[in-house]
Amino acid sequence: MGLLLAIGGIGIFSAVQENQANLGALENSGKAFLKALGSGDGDDACALMTLTARSELAAAQHKDTCPQAVEALVAPLSDAERDELAGSYASRFFPRGGSLGHINVDDNPLQISELLLSKVDGKWLVAEWR
Repeated sequence: MGLLLAIGGIGIFSAVQENQANLGALENSGKAFLKALGSGDGDDACALMTLTARSELAAAQHKDTCPQAVEALVAPLSDAERDELAGSYASRFFPRGGSLGHINVDDNPLQISELLLSKVDGKWLVAEWR
């Protein structure tokens, strides 16, 4: 029985470590995206987005490319508003067994309240924002 408890404990410990690593990677991606978006760095922001999200943003901003769309999106913002956006990360989580991660975002000039990230080829990428 002691051996079974030890094996079970190791399995739980491994699952917790994997979960923490996933949450850390999710957090890093969310923070990097918000920083790139706030700085107006379209190339970096778009590199942290899924292909679909890139296309949707370009279409919504009536631009040919995602980087152009990012630049147009943040162009009206003041330096203070850009700084606020870049630092608006609040928290991260993902549903058990879910394939989407969630980043809660503090108040910001673009009124983004949440980023939805999807794991693509081992990287967390922004798939949508609300």
